[in-house]
Amino acid sequence: MKQYSFLLACLALLGSAGKSFAQNEVDALRYSRTEFGGTARSMGLGGANVALGGDAGSFSTNPAGLGLFRRSEITVSAGVNVNEVNSTVYGSQATNSRNNLNIPGFSAVFSTRKADDEEGDWRSSSFGIGFTRQNNFNQRSFYRATAPEDNLKFGEYAAQRANAFGLNTNSLQELAFETYLINEDDQGFYFPNMAATNAFQETIQTTGSQNQWDFAYGASFRDKFFVGASLGLTTLRFKQTRTYSEEGPASDITDLSLRDDLTTEGSGLSLRVGAIYRPSDALRLGFSVQTPTWYTLTDRYNTNLTVNFNQAPETGASLNQYFSTDPGEYEYSLTTPFKASGGAAFFIGKNGFITADVEYVDYSNSRLDSDDSFQNENQTIKNVYNKALNYRLGAEARFNIFRVRAGYALYGDPFKDSDVDQARSYYTGGFGIRQNNFFIDGALVFSKYNSVYSPYTNLEAGDQNSEFYNLPVPTVNSKISNTNFIATVGWNF
Repeated sequence: MKQYSFLLACLALLGSAGKSFAQNEVDALRYSRTEFGGTARSMGLGGANVALGGDAGSFSTNPAGLGLFRRSEITVSAGVNVNEVNSTVYGSQATNSRNNLNIPGFSAVFSTRKADDEEGDWRSSSFGIGFTRQNNFNQRSFYRATAPEDNLKFGEYAAQRANAFGLNTNSLQELAFETYLINEDDQGFYFPNMAATNAFQETIQTTGSQNQWDFAYGASFRDKFFVGASLGLTTLRFKQTRTYSEEGPASDITDLSLRDDLTTEGSGLSLRVGAIYRPSDALRLGFSVQTPTWYTLTDRYNTNLTVNFNQAPETGASLNQYFSTDPGEYEYSLTTPFKASGGAAFFIGKNGFITADVEYVDYSNSRLDSDDSFQNENQTIKNVYNKALNYRLGAEARFNIFRVRAGYALYGDPFKDSDVDQARSYYTGGFGIRQNNFFIDGALVFSKYNSVYSPYTNLEAGDQNSEFYNLPVPTVNSKISNTNFIATVGWNF
């Protein structure tokens, strides 16, 4: 199952037109596996604020935290993100990076509180609007290598598809046939025209983000028990451009280049409820649950193949062959998994605190839906993905008006069966300055994880007896790191 990875779907997604172009288990994981966000304070704590409260980071974890606000507050955050991908295939290594500026969040919390001498069990309440970036899709990866002679090549894979499914309109095999990358013999059997040993490379560039608007309310009961609820509106835009190419050193074909473009846009809706209990000034306990997010998404896509020859593939044919699919558009629905989080925060007087969270999510419960059937894709989701626990730990030390923070988070591997551990680790640190009506915080978040990817797959031979079946496929192992600096400025009133 190791071919299913965050680096995006393999070229097998181009196998036929319509639904199977892109909508699959990879999309389900991409939009279900969100990262922690919020203010620089909460990110400097490793995102561990389920039990903490009193910070705009509560929008993305536990709306009960709004019940701990004693004054109204406005925050604005800005960030710089540096992403690096180090890929290895057949012993060859390549590194690529991408940087971008972003707005990871802003918020407005309007709080009302009763005076200390005013009667009533409900002491305060707050309403807030928050914007939080859940995923940053800006990334560029690249790899290049020479495949061993006994490994599957792209042209062989296209021939496999033609033998298995025929020349479906807008399919990869149709592209290959129209550009003479594959031919058909007298018995109707398709075979490749490419050389046995090829240098190949691929560049995958993605842009976009996944963001959530939260409309939340929190209240305090006797300053001991805090409750809250929020409505989340998520918007996303994901754009991918992928270019795969091969060079044939001893063939009529000199080189080929396959390019596909995919843009996904849509929105989703979710609900979150939570509570925080403060049995003493030194301890807070928190719990929150989030419903699945119900998305409506639209994919727009296009693919083209260019094949260049050193002699014409047939009389009157051009040396430079090009064929493109018709631009496509497809609308579908995605339901992400339910999430449950629990946490505790322990305060060391006025000197600081330690806080920790654990979050449960079952990625195998993601579901795709449309007018067409997604039965196979949803079964693959169940087979490939698993339950995971996400752990977050943070601490803050206070020195008069200054704050120093550190944190760590471990987001569990969502794959049920993988040769490579694809859990994500986050190392965080931060600082802050607090004044009566103004504060500024900064945080540095470094994350890393592994990913495994194959540009195409090997189809079952069936009753075919050919040398280009049952061959090993290239496997790209990538180490991905991300460095994010966030600054938050806030005002109390």
